[in-house]
Amino acid sequence: MSDISCKKRDDYLEWPEYFMAVAFLSAQRSKDPSSQVGACIVNTENKIVGIGYNGMPNGCSDDLLPWRRTAENKLDTKYPYGQARLGRCNVALKSCHL
Repeated sequence: MSDISCKKRDDYLEWPEYFMAVAFLSAQRSKDPSSQVGACIVNTENKIVGIGYNGMPNGCSDDLLPWRRTAENKLDTKYPYGQARLGRCNVALKSCHL
């Protein structure tokens, strides 16, 4: 017989830490030079229903739109261009949390 224990591990990630790690990893997709933000949307059954990060909207070139935080003309900053990318989400988000 082996001395290896047959009980479950005690050092696993709890759900909140797991979801934060997924959000942190998603943030690494951002091309924003000043802030990388990730998000993970979770339903009441602890199932991930959406993942996203800050970046230019689908169909917009990351090379053509501005990445500045401040400018004389607000249109020369990143903010008017929808700084949010959310992967496809085909479920109702009622009762979900971020």
